[in-house]
Amino acid sequence: MTATTQTARALVWAAIAAWACLGAHATYTDLRTATISRRACWTTGTAVAALLGSAAVLGGNPLRWLWTLAGAAPAALLADFGWQHSHGRLGYGDVRLIAVNSLLTAWWGTQWPWWALLAGAIAAWPAAIASTARHGRGAHIRWAPWLSCGTAGVVAWNLHAAGTAP
Repeated sequence: MTATTQTARALVWAAIAAWACLGAHATYTDLRTATISRRACWTTGTAVAALLGSAAVLGGNPLRWLWTLAGAAPAALLADFGWQHSHGRLGYGDVRLIAVNSLLTAWWGTQWPWWALLAGAIAAWPAAIASTARHGRGAHIRWAPWLSCGTAGVVAWNLHAAGTAP
């Protein structure tokens, strides 16, 4: 393994670490204050994009970065559409978090942002049912813990199955 390959793998691990910090921060602030920091999402998203772009270039496949961006865009756009039609049940911080989650998971393929979103939604079901039982149809759910959990599962799966290189 060459030094360039090792550096590319280290950059992917750095992107995962940056995302993990965002996931922990978003979970904590969403549960505590029902907000997700715009600055944290955009800063982390920029860092993840730069790290994965650098890893793609060092890995000898610069188009991999463009493919990652293209893979993340549909899930982020769907989240934005969902926010516009959720009537306050989905915050825009959740949309930003989904965009960063999608950016990271799209590194392994265009299908993985969808799996992360699905895993997060499934993980949220018990909390959603409990909240709806307590508060009725107007119940609000804190999505960040579940979205982060779903993405963590997808990242763990891909690291196990494919490693840091897609």
